[in-house]
Amino acid sequence: MAPPIPHLAVRGSDGTVLLRGPPNCEESPTFHRDERQSRYVTFSRDGTLFGWCNGEKVSVIKVADGDLVKSFDLPKTTMLEFSPLNKVLVTWKPYSKSQDNPQGEANLQLWDLQTGNCTKAFYQKKLEGWCPGWADDESVAVRCVNNELHFFENNNFETIANKLHLQKVSDFALSPGNQPSKVAVYVPGSKGAPSFVRLYQYPNFSGPTSALANKSFFKADKVTMLWNKRASAVLVTASTEVDKTGASYYGEQTLHYLATNGDSAVVQLPKNGPIYDVIWSPNSSEFCVVYGFMPAKATVFNLKCEPIFDFGTGPRNAAFYNPQGHILVLAGFGNLRGQMEVWDVKKYKQVSKPQLADTTFFSWCPDGEHIVTATCSPRLRVSNGYKIWHYTGTVLYKQDTPAGKELWEVVWQPFLPGTFPEKAVKYQAVASELGSTEAKPTQAYRPPALRNKPEGSSTKLHEEEPPQNMKPGAGDKQMSKAALKNQRKREAKKAAKQENKSDDVPTPPSEPPPTRQAPVESTHGDPETDKKIKNLKKKLKAIDELKEQQAAGKQMQKNQLEKIQKEAQLLKELENLELGLLWTPSFQKHYYTQGFELKTEEKNRPKHQNLVDLNGPSDRVYTDSARLNQPFGNPVMPVKKKRKSSGSEDPSIRKCKISSYCRTQTPGRLINPEDQFSSKKCLAWFYEYAGSDDVVGPEGMEKFCEDIGVEPENIIMLVLAWKLEAPNMGFFTKEEWQKGMTSLQCDCTERLQSKLDYLRSQLNDAAVFRNIYRYAFDFARDKDQRSLDMDTTKSMLALLLGRTWPLFPVFHQFLEQSKYKVMNKDQWYNVLEFSRTVNSDLSNYDEDGAWPVMLDEFVEWYKARQTL
Repeated sequence: MAPPIPHLAVRGSDGTVLLRGPPNCEESPTFHRDERQSRYVTFSRDGTLFGWCNGEKVSVIKVADGDLVKSFDLPKTTMLEFSPLNKVLVTWKPYSKSQDNPQGEANLQLWDLQTGNCTKAFYQKKLEGWCPGWADDESVAVRCVNNELHFFENNNFETIANKLHLQKVSDFALSPGNQPSKVAVYVPGSKGAPSFVRLYQYPNFSGPTSALANKSFFKADKVTMLWNKRASAVLVTASTEVDKTGASYYGEQTLHYLATNGDSAVVQLPKNGPIYDVIWSPNSSEFCVVYGFMPAKATVFNLKCEPIFDFGTGPRNAAFYNPQGHILVLAGFGNLRGQMEVWDVKKYKQVSKPQLADTTFFSWCPDGEHIVTATCSPRLRVSNGYKIWHYTGTVLYKQDTPAGKELWEVVWQPFLPGTFPEKAVKYQAVASELGSTEAKPTQAYRPPALRNKPEGSSTKLHEEEPPQNMKPGAGDKQMSKAALKNQRKREAKKAAKQENKSDDVPTPPSEPPPTRQAPVESTHGDPETDKKIKNLKKKLKAIDELKEQQAAGKQMQKNQLEKIQKEAQLLKELENLELGLLWTPSFQKHYYTQGFELKTEEKNRPKHQNLVDLNGPSDRVYTDSARLNQPFGNPVMPVKKKRKSSGSEDPSIRKCKISSYCRTQTPGRLINPEDQFSSKKCLAWFYEYAGSDDVVGPEGMEKFCEDIGVEPENIIMLVLAWKLEAPNMGFFTKEEWQKGMTSLQCDCTERLQSKLDYLRSQLNDAAVFRNIYRYAFDFARDKDQRSLDMDTTKSMLALLLGRTWPLFPVFHQFLEQSKYKVMNKDQWYNVLEFSRTVNSDLSNYDEDGAWPVMLDEFVEWYKARQTL
């Protein structure tokens, strides 16, 4: 059976029309052009229905034969959308009030397409997020109302089936597919607390512990959340309006990955600058990111956030996968010249490189072979028109808008997945009378003084980076590492000779810097540590190559110079990791039996005294039974017992017992016991994160948490703030830092990392935990308020009691439905005492006790639930 022919809807100042194509585009005989100016056009998700509003009415027809399905007398409608199964039509008009109706009219209406009746009307003042979200089978629908999400089931909008209420939900994204539905919610930060995105599975919304995944960040004024088609992961682009470093006019962006299995990561982008576009591949196993200052880079990543293929640099700001997922277009639209690169992503081979200037719109045809590009108003009010072309660069159809007219929108008719099968990629341009849009090669302008000289890197404004396959082992089959290294040396020397010859300045050839001898490969048993060591060695190797090019006279870019400057830091990190990797019992035996000696000043010291006790004062001896075994003499103090790991958990990875959002930590570097605490070093450490006002603010706090390997919402950060006696959430002053870190004897990141177990152990002391719990009340509340607002209360209680109090999930539900909007200090203190003294079955609860009324009501509510 031949596949169907897609339609193209065209909306402009001269009306609305449906075209049948490609390749031969002609007006559909089943649709008569509507000469009136339409405000909005849309197809249903399966492409069978077409709807539009023209200022008089809303019409819905069948695309196949043009039969009218329904017509609604709604002259003010400006937006409309179909539900996934075409059961409901949603219309929206601007909200307005009048003297006769000061409350205004409900402007979001839901219509039954079978009966034509309005089933429900809502108030929706903002255009942003106007349309409800549906699961593909319409079993669940969701709206964001007053900072909470309302869920409806089976298109019954009269009854709210479920609610998700967080501090201030700003945005959400419902996963594609059928049940079980998942939802990603974004809550902006406030009062020094970080912003966060959480993933939930409907209808499991009982507190923060029910979240599938969580990611927090300080630098976020708004976010964009993008699910893959399998609903297994979501990409979150966090953006700030202003880049405080002044590096970018467009603010600052970071890209985060969250998976429904709980994994989360920051996608590391090797080039600084804005993130222009992020797109999932239709296969849901990889995604493409366009980023960096112009010329921008484009890179494909896998689900481990590892780069697979780098397309190099070029004038681009957008990426588009075709519906079948085997062709990718990288393009530069808007203020760029419209250059496009068409790639076969299975072979990572470029197919064509067309160029269409002044393009403002791009869309793949559902057949995966044809593309429409357009110049639309109001983005550009001149040269409006659209073109349909083949991905090999051939223009098949062209329509220019007449003078005095405007083109507003072009929309392809969608089809269900699988309608158009994947076809083999063609590299030969398809024949057409309109010719090809392939860009002609142009020579860059060169000043007269350089025109008779050979072209060198110094004459280029930007150093172009070629495409590169980033998969492990790619490109190493033809040449060995030594051959590749020698080839680079020869090329560098040749470039240096040409440069010296062109300048007519006899200079001795510069020797490339000595290459670093590759250390012996070793494994730790911890794949995370091995992976970090491998990545560090890879970066150091790249720095060696850059230094060779620099020595050969090649002009370095700013980001390349920054990489070279980080060499010492990377070497230090590698040394720390390898020390932690090598200092194992088996290596100790090898170390001493092979006759290695300590430093001269350490020869007379017992071998088991080479580590500082990181859990106490710096003058105590540290003896870790996991690293220093008994054969080296009796320790001078008892060996500390380590907490047993559950199951087959790797003991080298320490996780927080309280918070489920704790990053894995690699073993810290070994600290010489003679290196005493330094106040000067501690102050310098503070200024790595502090701003000009001598305060570590939200941005510095995020970097600080990243460096020590702890998420901002981890309870360890609360314990640290208590130790520093910090009164304000998200801020550390210089005085608080110096006083607190001095008491902890920490003057660097490694020392503080070694104290994390000690800080965590403070939570196991009942008296200390009570002090931390009471401190948390004043720490989290607004300083102009005497009580905690209920959203903050629930979050802090979840952090402090969520994993230790069996009744907490029930108490959380009680707070959700209760009348209480705040919690005062007396109630806060008594909740802790209640959790410690009252049994989980409430059998020893004294109704005549001096408990707050809130807890009496909780007990009454809980017992009533038990009897149902």
